[in-house]
Amino acid sequence: MATNPNQFLTVPSKKAFDVNVSTPIKNFIKTMVGDKEDYSASVDGLNSLRAEALLRSNYKDDCSKLLRYYDQICAIEHKLPITENQIRIYFKWQDGFVSGGSLFGSKQKTNGSWKLAYEKACVLFNIGHAYSELALAQNLSIDDQMKTALRYFQLASGVFSFLKDYVNANSLSDLSVDFEPAVLASMSWLMLAQAAELIYLKSASLKDDIAAKVAAHAADCYKEAYTSSKTESAKKIIPENYINIMFVKHLLFQSKTEYHAGNQAQADRKYGLKVARYEHAKDFADQAVSKCTIAAFTPALRANQDEVNKALTAAKKDNDFVYHERVPDVKTLEVIIAQPIAKPLPVTFPITPDFRDLFASLVPIALNNALAAFSSKRAEIMNIEINRLREATNVLNSLLASLNLPAAIEDRGGRDIPPSVAEKSNEIKRQGGINTLDKMINDLPESLQRNKEILDEANRMLDDEERGDTELRNQFKERWTRTISSTLTVPLREEAKKYMDIIQNAINADRVVQEKYRMNRDCIVLLSKQTHELAGELPSATAAGALRDSFSVRELQRLMETVAAIKAEREVMESELKNTDSDGVRARLVAAFHQGSHNDENSIVVHEIESIYTPLRQQITESVSKQEQLVENIRRAHQQFQNEKQGNESSAIREEMLKNLARAYDAFQELLSNLREGTKFYNDLTPLLLKFQNKVSDFVFARKTEKEDLMKDIQRGIVGGNQPTTTASTQQAGANPYAASAAPPYPQSQQPSAPPTGGPPPTTTPDGSSLPYPGAYMQPFFPMPPGYNPYNPFFNMTAPAYPMAGATQYPQQGYGVEKPQSAGGKKK
Repeated sequence: MATNPNQFLTVPSKKAFDVNVSTPIKNFIKTMVGDKEDYSASVDGLNSLRAEALLRSNYKDDCSKLLRYYDQICAIEHKLPITENQIRIYFKWQDGFVSGGSLFGSKQKTNGSWKLAYEKACVLFNIGHAYSELALAQNLSIDDQMKTALRYFQLASGVFSFLKDYVNANSLSDLSVDFEPAVLASMSWLMLAQAAELIYLKSASLKDDIAAKVAAHAADCYKEAYTSSKTESAKKIIPENYINIMFVKHLLFQSKTEYHAGNQAQADRKYGLKVARYEHAKDFADQAVSKCTIAAFTPALRANQDEVNKALTAAKKDNDFVYHERVPDVKTLEVIIAQPIAKPLPVTFPITPDFRDLFASLVPIALNNALAAFSSKRAEIMNIEINRLREATNVLNSLLASLNLPAAIEDRGGRDIPPSVAEKSNEIKRQGGINTLDKMINDLPESLQRNKEILDEANRMLDDEERGDTELRNQFKERWTRTISSTLTVPLREEAKKYMDIIQNAINADRVVQEKYRMNRDCIVLLSKQTHELAGELPSATAAGALRDSFSVRELQRLMETVAAIKAEREVMESELKNTDSDGVRARLVAAFHQGSHNDENSIVVHEIESIYTPLRQQITESVSKQEQLVENIRRAHQQFQNEKQGNESSAIREEMLKNLARAYDAFQELLSNLREGTKFYNDLTPLLLKFQNKVSDFVFARKTEKEDLMKDIQRGIVGGNQPTTTASTQQAGANPYAASAAPPYPQSQQPSAPPTGGPPPTTTPDGSSLPYPGAYMQPFFPMPPGYNPYNPFFNMTAPAYPMAGATQYPQQGYGVEKPQSAGGKKK
């Protein structure tokens, strides 16, 4: 067992309480991912890893599980939004330090938080503790173990320096006395000072000028540690014996600095300077002995005092009897410049070289946001461009119907049906005719009502929960310490409103469909009849066969072929718009994320959208332009046809009937398409609403559990005559930086990004990327139904497609809960 003659100090550990992380995370993943992939083994592995890493008494032998758990937290913080109103897990820890400056007794406070950032900070604190314990466990008489101890102290210093910045960035300092910025700064300087002391022990046998600079560095580090420990906030937390050791060691190494400087003066034949340096060393040595309150450390201090006194006596004797040099005043001595060889080692990710993420296949939140942005923009552009195509086609169909084309040039008179009309009738019958439309349009109200009832039930549960919370808050006043329901349910309310807006848009679209159906139903009924029945319904007319071989008829026939070709091209374009490749975009986004290019996601989305849709947009523009010229040619040829037709008798009633049938055919195709998309929309919306209802149900159940626990605490407080302690989750969060207690300089070029799981002050990571989930995180896991298009044939650019222009990201929500057993901060 390693001894500790140098009185090296370790940082006390925080005590973790057992918590089941499996259920809330499984619920969340199941809701988000569904049954596509089973993460049960990964979640259970995380739960076991936490228990093995944290629920142990010390880390003197091994801290590999602790380091691996830290790496796993870092890996999931961008994938699993563990917060109070999302994945609800209450992490509870007992402080390492005790407010009052003692490490003994039962005064450690128990605190807790719903933030994963809090769990990560506590784990980091224990990593710093583990490093200090491992350093102390080394045998310093063995060279390799001394080097190992040096590395551990430097690692511990880096951990506490990084932790100080991380705590401030995530507003955690109010959640534990261990997280006071001055405390963390003091511990970081203390670990660095002990590293510098080890370097001094190694270099003390080297040249005195080098030893003096190394000793000066140790003295400076102990001074910084002591200065931070004496701030108003830290001196009530850091034990008095720690503070005394810091101060005394500062004096000790000041003494050693001057002692080695005196030895160097001897080598430089500056005998008066030598005496002055030794006198200065004696002053520090005497102060160290007098100020020390640690009995075990006194012998080492007296040994240093004796060594300095002996050297001073000999130096004075030599100078008085031999050299007779003037002894400079101590105040005029040149300050020894420290040599900062010991430096904090940065916290890297991963800490463990062979780390394997349990959730490697789970898509990060930032990537999900980018994919959702692509899906949303893709759906928006798809709807706009498809509506451009359909609008142009509707204009063309309306023109042809008004001119009775192509039926006018096919009509042989009598009661014969023009071939184009017969073809349209057969097509309608093949698609089910009026019976299909009747069934689909009668099913719409039922589908709408089903979705409304699901959403209404979710809103009712939220209302009931909030009403109950308000009643209990009014009853118990300040004793009802949990977060107000109206605050937690903001994202759920917003999501419910979003769904309500979607349903209202669907209702408006249904009205448009029903009106179009009403206006065209009679003619669609005619087209749904058998050919001989349809012929019997058509008025007879004089034959127009004499015009069949005229130039105008041949020109109109050619133009009708062009119309058919344009419509076929547009069907292909619409198919391409609906079936654009998104797998390639996903692969490129994943590659960018894994390369660390988190800032490139939006630019990749924009680039991919442009590369996919720019050629299609150009084709659509060319098709619309081509139609404009085609329309002019049709009008001109039809006018010539009408002029030639003047000498022939024809029935205006028959021609009007044929026009109405042509319009009815176009209306049937449009209604059938709209109703199919509408039916699909309602069917797609139902599982999304059910998932939303499940989220609400999970949230309400978690709040019910929380309510019951708080009620028990209040009852115990009433029986015991004490007020229940305010939970940590209701405390005001805020950073409290100390200008005088800055931690040792952290290597900026290697400084890892502070994770974005906390609130203000930061809104971006150090590399400039947006924080994945500060306060109002939008979850993009479910693309919304990509829309059955507006029933109004003229697309309104300011209004969403039916019932929306594209996919929207989902707001945050709570899934499951690991509720605290008792209120945070309760004395144990």
